[in-house]
Amino acid sequence: MKQNMAQSSDQERQSALTRHCHWHPEVETALSCSRCGKDVCTQCMVQAPVGIRCRECGRAVRPPTLDVPTGYYARAVAVGTAIAIGGGLLWALVVQTVFGRIPFLPSLLAVVVGYAAAELISLSVNRKRGTGLAWIAGGSVAVAFLVAWMTLGFNFDRFGSFGLLFIILGVVIAVQRVR
Repeated sequence: MKQNMAQSSDQERQSALTRHCHWHPEVETALSCSRCGKDVCTQCMVQAPVGIRCRECGRAVRPPTLDVPTGYYARAVAVGTAIAIGGGLLWALVVQTVFGRIPFLPSLLAVVVGYAAAELISLSVNRKRGTGLAWIAGGSVAVAFLVAWMTLGFNFDRFGSFGLLFIILGVVIAVQRVR
């Protein structure tokens, strides 16, 4: 009889120590959320860099760098437009001067315009990043080329034999720096 009472008392203690998943009460678990302390089973747990989290605490949060407010897009468009016009006119000026006779220099300016566009747009939006900003930066490089091309009288030969390749490279650099 004493043995039965001892066994039942051990079972009661063990059942009191047994924890169950917050979302699946029929599932026993030894895991708990490292943030709120809720018991979670292996189906409900979310592996986070700081340990196991429950469904609610483990939700993915967008990094602040990628959270671009609407007003920042207006700034980026304004800076991108200034780069497109100013960079295009400067590009055309360099091509028309003595520097335009140096091989690859007119084409290489596409890379410079791409890097400058990305950096200035990034600075204007407090180093935020995003797909929309990438489109604006890439578009500003493309429009800068169009401005230079129109200023030079639609003469593509003045940009060198690898001109298109360098223009694409300039767009890619601008996009990658702010995406």
